Amino acid sequence: MSRRNHRQNELPPLSWKAKLGYSTFSLSYVMQTMIGTWQLFYFTTFLGIPVAATTALIAAGKIIASVIGPVWGYLSDRMYATKLGRRIGRRRSIMLIAVPLNALFYAIMWIPGLPVAAYFTSSLLYWVFLAGLTTIQYGLPSEMTEDSSQRAQLVGINQIAGAIGSTFLSLFNVYLFILWGKDTWTSYFKMAMIYGAIGVGVLVVGFFTIKERPYDESTDVSEADGGTTGNKLPIWQRIVSMIWNFVSVMRVREFRNYLGLYLSEQCFRAIRGTINTYFVIFVLLLDPQTVSLATGVNTMFGIACLTFFMWLTAKVGGPRAYRIGGFEVIGVFLSLFVLAMFSSQLSSGAKAVAFVVLGLFMNFGITGVVNATQYTYTFIPDVDEIITSKRREGQYASVNATIDDIFAAVETVLIGWVLQATGFIEGAQAQPSGTVTAIAVMYCLAPIMLCLLGIFFTYRLKLNKENHGLLLAEIARLREGGSMADVTPETRELVESLTGMPYERCWGHNNVINVGNRG
Repeated sequence: MSRRNHRQNELPPLSWKAKLGYSTFSLSYVMQTMIGTWQLFYFTTFLGIPVAATTALIAAGKIIASVIGPVWGYLSDRMYATKLGRRIGRRRSIMLIAVPLNALFYAIMWIPGLPVAAYFTSSLLYWVFLAGLTTIQYGLPSEMTEDSSQRAQLVGINQIAGAIGSTFLSLFNVYLFILWGKDTWTSYFKMAMIYGAIGVGVLVVGFFTIKERPYDESTDVSEADGGTTGNKLPIWQRIVSMIWNFVSVMRVREFRNYLGLYLSEQCFRAIRGTINTYFVIFVLLLDPQTVSLATGVNTMFGIACLTFFMWLTAKVGGPRAYRIGGFEVIGVFLSLFVLAMFSSQLSSGAKAVAFVVLGLFMNFGITGVVNATQYTYTFIPDVDEIITSKRREGQYASVNATIDDIFAAVETVLIGWVLQATGFIEGAQAQPSGTVTAIAVMYCLAPIMLCLLGIFFTYRLKLNKENHGLLLAEIARLREGGSMADVTPETRELVESLTGMPYERCWGHNNVINVGNRG
């Protein structure tokens, strides 16, 4: 039996223990949700850091994460070349480093009275080690199974876990605000420490329950790098290799199409998340508890919607499911803009009810968009394998995260500039009319444009369940020693449409991994 065929036998159907183990990554993002929801507000209101400096601080961390992301992906794919990797797994090795250090710098960010430089440094390092965890999370669905239905389950479980974590944080925050008050820094500090402990705890559970691909020919990337099994490339060649591996994946046509889908979805959700608190407090003139209550109620509704979209995405495919959710989201953002324009004419109770109800519809659409995007991504490493004959989940996960971080950083800086330019006042209970209008436009209209862009890219994607099955069959044939000359015309056409390369240049006959390989 060949080593490739042996690998297939070592990837049995996933147990629920493994599936739930994967969900711990999303549960741990209660830490990131705490940062995304309250860091800007906490820094500007209680620490007295100007909004422009705070947004620059947050953006710098995301930029650093974007730079370090490819390093994490490159290293994690190659950890089987080390004793540590062979002993505990190539993904767990990264977790062993990233989890404790990520938690440490997360905690430092919430300690008051430190120099701005300390917050800046801790934020940078928090994002550095979060990038390692994000890389693992993105890559695991393709890593843990080749079955598309099980990957769909992993994607769904991941969303459910994220929604549970977000709901818990939001509703628990309402209780904690009542218990501790909402106008003192200690409330936010203690909440942050609670979520930090929870995040670390669930990741420890995940460390012991996730599944990884075993070591075999496809997970040994060292020879494809141009080195040896021991991966003893000189340091300068490793740096060149990391840069080349990052750049060369952009040659994969279906990955480029997927990125258009993904970045549109991530950007419009990031804008909403970054200024959600400001929209509620300064545009709708509601209190912070409404932010947490609305988020919690809406997210619970999103969990209920997820079962529908798991079925729908599997039935009609990721692109069509994205369009269904995307057009619904556009309608809700338009409704929120109308609510903002007539805010002064409505009572607080009416605005709170309208915001919660519209949030329910919003989460229905967002659930569909996110589920469709994540489901589509699980196919990308299979497209890469037909090109390279190797499994590089970490590489694509890191590129995915890196580009996301770059766009998120630019987005954060732009939001800060707009707020500063329109006269935002740190620590104030009300904002100038120009700032209020800018917040409403950014919150409602910018996401609509981004969502339309994502819908455009859905028409360019070729991957669906049927095409994926055909692709996996060809990969399996080549793994078992089949000749490339025996490819069927239908399979050739599919492979070339997905990869953007002639079929003869696939299966390692290219320089996508090693720039010196001429095929």
